[in-house]
Amino acid sequence: MTIIEPNKTKYSYNSSPLLLSFALVGLVLLNIYIYNENVGLKHSISDNSKNLQVLQLANADFKNQLYKITDLSSLNGIVKTNGLVKETKPKYFEKSSEALAVN
Repeated sequence: MTIIEPNKTKYSYNSSPLLLSFALVGLVLLNIYIYNENVGLKHSISDNSKNLQVLQLANADFKNQLYKITDLSSLNGIVKTNGLVKETKPKYFEKSSEALAVN
């Protein structure tokens, strides 16, 4: 004679809803992490663009000062105050024909 005993545990659980709920919680946490990284990146880009504008303004100021220094009218004033004379025929632009003739 065979005796069939019923299942001793009253509760049987299916593992698929449990796995799906863990996967859902994992995806929610991943979504929150990606969102926070995205917001941080946007703030970083905003701060860096403000710094870039400040540096561009400083660069423009430096260029303005450089152009003022190298302006011909200011250079002519320096030449006059130091008593310099403009060379009419500078020798360093002439090529020596003797050096070219010797091969």
